[in-house]
Amino acid sequence: CRRNSAEEQDSYRGQPGVCGLTNLGNTCFMNSALQCLSNTPPLTEYFLRSSYLDELNFTNPLGMKGEIAEAYADVIKQMWSGRHYSVVPRVFKTKVGHFASQFLGYQQHDSQELLSFLLDGLHEDLNRVKNKEYIELRDEVAEEAWRNHRRRNDSVIVDTFHGLFKSTLVCPECLKVSVTFDPFCYLSVPLPVSKERVMECIELFTTVETLEEENPWYCPVCKKHQLATKKLDLWSLPEVLIIHLKRFSYTKFTREKLDTIVDFPLRDLDFSDFLLRKGVSPEEPPSRYDLIAVSNHYGGLRDGHYTSYAQNKDNGQWYYFDDSKVTYASQDQIVVSITPPCFRGQEVTSLRDLLNWDLGCFLSKPVLNWF
Repeated sequence: CRRNSAEEQDSYRGQPGVCGLTNLGNTCFMNSALQCLSNTPPLTEYFLRSSYLDELNFTNPLGMKGEIAEAYADVIKQMWSGRHYSVVPRVFKTKVGHFASQFLGYQQHDSQELLSFLLDGLHEDLNRVKNKEYIELRDEVAEEAWRNHRRRNDSVIVDTFHGLFKSTLVCPECLKVSVTFDPFCYLSVPLPVSKERVMECIELFTTVETLEEENPWYCPVCKKHQLATKKLDLWSLPEVLIIHLKRFSYTKFTREKLDTIVDFPLRDLDFSDFLLRKGVSPEEPPSRYDLIAVSNHYGGLRDGHYTSYAQNKDNGQWYYFDDSKVTYASQDQIVVSITPPCFRGQEVTSLRDLLNWDLGCFLSKPVLNWF
């Protein structure tokens, strides 16, 4: 990361974490994802304490020899030093492009795609498991599935972001039922056509669906591929839950961005009605979340701009991150000073209004202290 000039470094003292990221040429998608992760308290504390240094995995064939983790750590430490208006994440961008060629150059990309790559890269670079043992796939109970997952995957990313799905497949002919439990790092949820609350998205996500012809299931009883019914349920949820709203719709003939309004509460979003595994502590239900960051996309499929909103872990203040520019954001009254082209003449007045256009939301279980 390139810092500010020497004179600026000597004179500027700001709130740690309130730091912009320079756009290197259509890299707003990367900046938006980085700001959301930067404002994820347990992950940022892990890097600021330099805990990653003892867990770098240089030999993992699925990892990047620790280079992505080290580059990310450098960005985070600069952003949280309180000494910079903004930093230039050029080294980080170069490392990402080196290990993921789709991010080479300076074309616009999907922020969620970058986030997915980064979370996976950080996990493998910081995986505490040095030698992954072979585990035979079979129908499992939830506890066994989670233990098997942790035997091969043990990192700060798993600690913070991983939860567990229950997947139920039913053969339409013999009615064979197959139940598996699979880990997830984020929820990609569909948007409702007419309804406007986030729980409608989760409800759609857990609705029974029939597999498409391109993706049949092999029934071990019928000994052939079947268009089985499939149902996903939430078994356990992570400390920080990432919800990806699938605003881009693709079919064989059309591509479009969905503009359905999603009403997203800032606090106490309760998932208990959708969670199969109930909490053991009634005093502090594990299924309630507060919103801590939002990744936004303005514009259409071929153009547009990414920004983000996030709550600073130290002072609790919300901020609006637009590449190198950072401004205060009130929970009750937000005025966008630079209106994107597709919003010309419109004014965004609250965080909930912004969620008309967001792509990703970060939610955290409320705690009194992060460390």
